[in-house]
Amino acid sequence: MKKIITAAISASIAMAGGFISKHSSETISVKDALKLNDDTKVVLEGKIKSHIKSDKYEFIDKNGDVIVVEIDNNKWGNITVNEDTPLRIRGEIDKDFTKTEIDVDSVEVIK
Repeated sequence: MKKIITAAISASIAMAGGFISKHSSETISVKDALKLNDDTKVVLEGKIKSHIKSDKYEFIDKNGDVIVVEIDNNKWGNITVNEDTPLRIRGEIDKDFTKTEIDVDSVEVIK
């Protein structure tokens, strides 16, 4: 019986980590993000340049390129940022006929 319990606990611990593809976590530039297809997953690093309205912000990367990001209130978690806070955002490209934006899934402060 102890062996069964030990095996079950070991299996559940091993499964808890999950899989994260290294390709889906590589950061790209805003310039490269603007060239990608709709719904492509992206990771960007930079800062919030300004608040446009509601949940829309201008995001600037280290190259000075800017893209509009949509960050719903529930995606901020428990962090507070300003224009000087370095961030990593994960999301997907939201492209239509006239503009390209990032629909953000998560925001984290880079330490």
